[in-house]
Amino acid sequence: MSNKKNVFSAKKIAIFILYAVFFTLIWQFFAKTVLVENTEENKGGLEKAEENYKEIIDSLAQKFDLSSSYLLAVIMLESSGRKKVPSRYEHSIYLQLKDLQNNKIDQFENIIPNDLKNKTDNDLKKMASSWGPFQLMGYKCFFLNISLYEMKDNITYWSIKWINLTYGDYVRKGEFKHAFHIHNAGKKYPETGIPTTYDPNYVVNGLNFIQYFSELSINDKKNNTVISN
Repeated sequence: MSNKKNVFSAKKIAIFILYAVFFTLIWQFFAKTVLVENTEENKGGLEKAEENYKEIIDSLAQKFDLSSSYLLAVIMLESSGRKKVPSRYEHSIYLQLKDLQNNKIDQFENIIPNDLKNKTDNDLKKMASSWGPFQLMGYKCFFLNISLYEMKDNITYWSIKWINLTYGDYVRKGEFKHAFHIHNAGKKYPETGIPTTYDPNYVVNGLNFIQYFSELSINDKKNNTVISN
């Protein structure tokens, strides 16, 4: 009888240890995830967008004759101003690229089947992912006539160049409502009906962010004027 009790107790102890190990691993994973997410590079917000991007955005905005406030607003919409921005994979885009590679469709935007010749599934998945503070899709490298790796290495520059080439005139004319909608949905803001952005408030939020960064820029200029005087 005592042997049975000992066996039973041993089983209980073994089960308890297994549960303890399991929950310890879960907790370590959770703690590690939270720790990573709370690092300075992963924090977002208006102040972080200014801190992380204003200097380079002001420089590139001047180079391409685009509104710095608009560009910072897009960064807020797409990546919340975070310095370290994870890529975002879109399976539906991958499937379309795969169909193109297999000659099931003739063209995807400006890409033809021959462009994807010898591309691996991993390459296609990277092209079907969005990158950087503007969340530029990987396959846009074909439009920019560069490699995906070159685009990723200087993603902020190439994202702004893509904006300049595709809908920069709307930004220069101050037609920000259309500009925001094109960036996220690929077409102008609809004349009737609701917007087709992933978030119905995408454009409204963008316009509010523009106002914030415009006022910030005005205040900076005032402060610089006071200092110089």
